[in-house]
Amino acid sequence: MPSLPMPITDVFVALADPRQTNKVQHSLAETLTVAVCGILVGADTFEEIQAWAREKL
Repeated sequence: MPSLPMPITDVFVALADPRQTNKVQHSLAETLTVAVCGILVGADTFEEIQAWAREKL
């Protein structure tokens, strides 16, 4: 019996977050998920990823 696909955020949850917790607005898993999705739709720079993410809010 095939297993269900794992949500992409679950892939990143186990990663250690080196950022300072009091300066973090979004979880590392959320940030990486948005970055990967932005790249998959054709974004090539951080600015393009940010623009794509803001369109999807």
